[in-house]
Amino acid sequence: MEIISEPGWEVLFNNLLQNKGTAMIIGATDSGKSTLAKYLTVKLVSQNMNVCLIDSDVGQSSLGLPGTICSKVFSTESDLKAYSYEKMSFIGTINPAKRISLIIHTVAMISDTCKRVSDIMLIDTSGLVAGEIGERLKIGKIRDVKPEHIIAVQSQNELEHILSLIPNTRIHRIMVSQNIKARPLATRIQYRKKKYDNYFRESAMDEFILYSRDTTFVYNSRAFSMREGMFKKGTLLGLNHDNDTMALGILGDISDNSITFSSPVNSIRQIDRIIFGDITL
Repeated sequence: MEIISEPGWEVLFNNLLQNKGTAMIIGATDSGKSTLAKYLTVKLVSQNMNVCLIDSDVGQSSLGLPGTICSKVFSTESDLKAYSYEKMSFIGTINPAKRISLIIHTVAMISDTCKRVSDIMLIDTSGLVAGEIGERLKIGKIRDVKPEHIIAVQSQNELEHILSLIPNTRIHRIMVSQNIKARPLATRIQYRKKKYDNYFRESAMDEFILYSRDTTFVYNSRAFSMREGMFKKGTLLGLNHDNDTMALGILGDISDNSITFSSPVNSIRQIDRIIFGDITL
């Protein structure tokens, strides 16, 4: 996994290696945040650091699946070869503006776990930084996670309205690489489709039925009573045990007291919550 270093990256790496702690990477869309996160992960692991990477970019996740927040602890070269998630939490949307509170809460919850098992934690984030909504999302994450480092990847000063509100945190300003090319919407849509296709095709799919008496149905963090016609066939589901998403599923039929769905999950015995989202396949 060889990544060409950009100006400032080596200095940033040495700073993190020396000071450790939690580093949150923020930047607009197509600023190279995920590439930088991979670079830092590889370099830190090469120095025998246990690195927990949290990917909270629900729209264009590089570590996990769109619509989820994922994490993995990297400790060895073999971990890096399998650059994929260990744990995931289904958010239910590819638009972070629709689930700001849930995203903030989920990132904070995952980071609490990661801090106990890693030397350094890196948090990759979405490109939503503009305006009041972007400010609310990023400041909320920073407030709840309390990172020691903010890595601000910007072309000019597009992050300064956020950075000016952050006290007592080391801020590392990194220029966006001139090699970064903006990806058109069609490319982003195709990327998400490929991610889902790979996930559902890699394992055998089974059909399941779950009754409302045996599980809790949740939408946008709230439990609800299922009624026929509430969601479209093909709606993406998170199959949860507590806060951990064990697998994703695709909704089939709905009745007033049950649902059917297909999923690569091995068993639904531990599934106690079904998370409904706004994503339809």
